[in-house]
Amino acid sequence: PNSGTITLDNVLYASGSYYYSLGLSFEEGKAVPTLPDANRYDIIVQAGSEPFLSANTLEPAFAFKGEYGSEGEAINAFDALASVGTVSYIDLALPLKANQVWVIRTRDNKYAKIRTIAVTYDTSGADPFASCKFEWVFQPDGSKQFP
Repeated sequence: PNSGTITLDNVLYASGSYYYSLGLSFEEGKAVPTLPDANRYDIIVQAGSEPFLSANTLEPAFAFKGEYGSEGEAINAFDALASVGTVSYIDLALPLKANQVWVIRTRDNKYAKIRTIAVTYDTSGADPFASCKFEWVFQPDGSKQFP
């Protein structure tokens, strides 16, 4: 699939001598482990002083397109975003909040757009917890036009 809705969080799982979380692989259209021998994910949710998205790339990968006052406004902006356009990329999607629209450049120089639906951030435990539910559309051919 080239689009969908997914919730990612920063929960760590054990696998032998490694710990991993789940990240989204746009190419596979699903959550995949972030294990070093299976370097398949494009983005993950992390928790620092606030929640954010990071990308599996050495280049800045995120372009902020806007934050909206309502879900309806965010949906309209997301649906109207037909191409990447002229953007400046930054290293992290930060700060991450509901009703935002972002463009992502993957490690394979392909493009996706996301609309954040809900963001959770909890610092009451030993480690901060972050999750993000978002809608996404991926352009698998590498062009800057979204299907």
